[in-house]
Amino acid sequence: MKLIKTKAMVDFGDDEFKHMLCVKDAAIEKPITLKPRKGWKGRLEFSFVPSSYYNGQLDSKRALQDN
Repeated sequence: MKLIKTKAMVDFGDDEFKHMLCVKDAAIEKPITLKPRKGWKGRLEFSFVPSSYYNGQLDSKRALQDN
């Protein structure tokens, strides 16, 4: 996984990427094509679970490596 180099972002500390969530939008079920100067409106839902649900499958150190 490649991480954005935060050093170039003056308002973002060098290690702050470890404590952030990047949210991207997408039209997944039915792809769309936007014409110039047109917009798109969608909805995004998040579900959060307590950390007690952690099953050991995520290696956070590996996820943060810059490959």
